[in-house]
Amino acid sequence: MARNIILLPQANKDIDEHFEYIAQDDFDTALKFFDAIRQSIAQLARMPGMGAAYPLENTRLEGLRRWPVKGFNKHLIFYLTDDEQIQVLRVLHSARDLPSILENMP
Repeated sequence: MARNIILLPQANKDIDEHFEYIAQDDFDTALKFFDAIRQSIAQLARMPGMGAAYPLENTRLEGLRRWPVKGFNKHLIFYLTDDEQIQVLRVLHSARDLPSILENMP
């Protein structure tokens, strides 16, 4: 059974920013990115254990996992899961300073 999906506001903002950035060069690719995000998150809802653990010092993020967006492997979905839901915290490009961004999440 698929878990419920909760996109935190910052994750929604991340997706919008990536979409806008990609659309500057190629709107069709940006649409493909958006569709790939939806498919990747739906896949995680069905099989949340697919993502690799992403350990951090921030104890509030214990159990954090990451999963690449299908076809956009440098874009990573960071999420927490339990028996009922997938909570998508961020969607970040791998070139960013990921530990710093994630460690400082409220």
